[in-house]
Amino acid sequence: MVSMKLFGSTSRSKILTLVALLGETYPRELARLSNAPLPSVQRMVNDLEREGVVVSRIVGANREVRLNPRFYGANELRALLVRYAKRDPSLERRVLELRRRPRRAGKAL
Repeated sequence: MVSMKLFGSTSRSKILTLVALLGETYPRELARLSNAPLPSVQRMVNDLEREGVVVSRIVGANREVRLNPRFYGANELRALLVRYAKRDPSLERRVLELRRRPRRAGKAL
C-alpha cells in the first residue's frame, strides 16, 4: 500500500478519500473500509466537520457524512481525492465491492 499523508495523516487522508468515493457514508462504514477503530474515525469526522471539510446529519439512528458542498473549492477537492484514491488500488476495490443497499427480506445469502 502507498503511504497517503496528504491531509496530515494516513488515516485522515484515507477517511477523506473514502468520503469522496462513497458520496454519502457513515462512520461505521468508514471504519470498516479503512480498517480503523470506530472511535478514531468518529474523532476524525468530528475534526473534519469542525474544519468545514465535511458535513454530517442524523438520519434515523445513523450519522450520515459527506463532503461539504459549501467548502471553498469543494469540487476541486472531490476531484483531487478521487484521483488520489488511484494511488491505493485496494481502497478503490473495497469501495467498488461494497454493497450499498439492503438485501431483500428472505433472500438467500
